[in-house]
Amino acid sequence: MSIINVGIGFLILIAGRPAYAVFVGGVVYLAAAYANERFALTPAGWSPLAVPIIFGGLGALSVFVFRRWAARLAGIVAGGYLVYNLPQVFGAQPEWVTPITFAIGGALSFVMLIVLFDGFLIFLSALTAVTLILRDVKFGGLEPAIMFLILMVFSLIAQYLIFEYGKPSPD
Repeated sequence: MSIINVGIGFLILIAGRPAYAVFVGGVVYLAAAYANERFALTPAGWSPLAVPIIFGGLGALSVFVFRRWAARLAGIVAGGYLVYNLPQVFGAQPEWVTPITFAIGGALSFVMLIVLFDGFLIFLSALTAVTLILRDVKFGGLEPAIMFLILMVFSLIAQYLIFEYGKPSPD
């Protein structure tokens, strides 16, 4: 599943805020993939990817009904995901992560998405995407911190430019 995680990471890396349905669908996919691994939700005869892909698609479609609230709820999962997985990217073991710290990370993300939706969604989606990519891919002799910075800067600039200048002109 790591190639799919990296692919979703690169989609979120570029289109996290400008098309936040991609962010919501990607985060719901991650949550469904984790739940599927943990609780074996896949029916007999189905591919293990079927359930996460179906839920990811439904999550992306939920944006058209719930708009920003879907992104805020996905932010709860993304905040908890970062609390657990960001230390692993840099080689640390997250033994200190408990459901309480997961909830704190999710709650902080939720509140920040209420207060500063556009700016924080760009930052949160970039951070989630870079963590998702670097968790599954090692880039040769480059240190994870250097790749983290390169991908973060690329994501922040790309998302800002697409968000700011990707709007059609009224002319």
